[in-house]
Amino acid sequence: ELFAQRQLSALTTFSELAPTVRSAILDCGADGEYADAVCTYIALAVGKVSDYYSKYCTWHLSGEKVSHLFARQAIPMTWDFCEANPFSDSSGKWMGQVEWIAKVAERLPADSNTGVVHQADASTTIHADGGPVIVTDPPYYDNISYAELSDFFYVWLRPLLRGIYPDLFAGILVPIQEEMIAAPRFDKADGYENARDRFEDLMGKTLKLIRERCSPQFPSSIFYAYKQQEDQNNGKTSTGWETMLTALVNADFQIIGTWPMRTERSARSNALAANSLASSVILVCRPRAEGAPVATRRQFLNELERELPAALDHLTRDGHIAPVDLAQAAIGPGMQVYSKYSRVETVSGDPVTVRDALIEINRVIAEYHRREQGELDSSSQFCVEWLQECGYSQGEYGRAEVLAQAKNVVVDFPPLSGLLSSGGGAVKLVRMDDFAPDRPLSGGMTAWEGCMRMAYHFKSEYGQTVEGAADVARDLSGLDGGMDSVERLARILYDYFDRRNDSANAVAFNALATSWQDILTRMQGPRSDRLL
Repeated sequence: ELFAQRQLSALTTFSELAPTVRSAILDCGADGEYADAVCTYIALAVGKVSDYYSKYCTWHLSGEKVSHLFARQAIPMTWDFCEANPFSDSSGKWMGQVEWIAKVAERLPADSNTGVVHQADASTTIHADGGPVIVTDPPYYDNISYAELSDFFYVWLRPLLRGIYPDLFAGILVPIQEEMIAAPRFDKADGYENARDRFEDLMGKTLKLIRERCSPQFPSSIFYAYKQQEDQNNGKTSTGWETMLTALVNADFQIIGTWPMRTERSARSNALAANSLASSVILVCRPRAEGAPVATRRQFLNELERELPAALDHLTRDGHIAPVDLAQAAIGPGMQVYSKYSRVETVSGDPVTVRDALIEINRVIAEYHRREQGELDSSSQFCVEWLQECGYSQGEYGRAEVLAQAKNVVVDFPPLSGLLSSGGGAVKLVRMDDFAPDRPLSGGMTAWEGCMRMAYHFKSEYGQTVEGAADVARDLSGLDGGMDSVERLARILYDYFDRRNDSANAVAFNALATSWQDILTRMQGPRSDRLL
């Protein structure tokens, strides 16, 4: 039902013809292993075209081509679809998929590396002796239903490959009962009360096996890209992060660092006008020392407040990590403090849980942004606090005047007069969308105005992205607080809009901060002709 009749005809024809290739190769004198390898690659090409030949493929506007079905890990609802011609010269053609696979095969380092692959249950597999270096990308709690999605491809691969790999394609569909994911189908399954308990138990068993066999010389690395997204009354936490970190701590691992690694394309479907993670966060772990001490909650908080701000400085100012990734990356140095102890407990002896630790880590991150705010010029500080109080809505003039006096600025005079609109006893901030290049300067460039003018180029369809932002940056010479204050403010504003789920604004400030090094480089060159 996912395919039109014409698409089914094409896919079944390719599937039926592919096995005949093996016989043709053998008739030409090649051996069976070579024939099996070629048939495997052809099967992969059939799998790739199935991603382009369905009733749920949409039109890629900017590329003017057919977009494949799995732009994200789900089958989306669509109101119409476009159809690829297998024998055309455009996207989705059969030979295009074959050629991509051939390019990969040509570049595989087959002469220098030998790999051995096993399909096994991670929660029961005993790893090799000799202290292997372990790198793993585990399931993201309930984020992706891997097994169910795999059936889409499995039904096309099985007829082609079950004769070559009978053990892998024994079943009619993908086995899903052993999958390690907190899916609703696992509630009350296998003797567990709910899917979360099952996930935590299996993940715990897996990590304990890794802990027993992992290399004592090299750290174990765990890729994780699950965004914190649950707002609780007493702080911000995430069930996905909590379960993973709890399993690591209970397996006697210490998290010794976090390495953000850019793994996502900026043009991917779910990143456009959305607040998606741009990096996978690699948790770097070592076995916790035997006899690790117990810490009190106060000891943990004191150390966290001492260590985490310095780590945040390193991530933002040295590592230039994207604001959208900061909260995830900061979990590493925060949990490094927590996980080096065998136990953290309150005065009464109750445990300080991973959830409690995550809440405290996010509290310190929020305080870090507030301290960064205090390093801005007075007018920008006023604008940040007015935004936090009123957003872009109107507020009473008297309240604005009191706040301005506290910051030693005046509402009706530059530069604030250029950043605010007032009338009828009310005041409101000028929106980012109104800071077009032809808008007159306010009479004293502030970090706020510079940030708004630069972010405009990453949000408006009329903006020039890096080029336009670099042109603005050239006008910031002599800015109170220096150029760095603009990047600092972009991170503060990203955090503000992200907490309010305002993706349209958050994405612009994230893009500004992420592009900062490119902007600084570009501003050394000539101005953009389009803005002159």
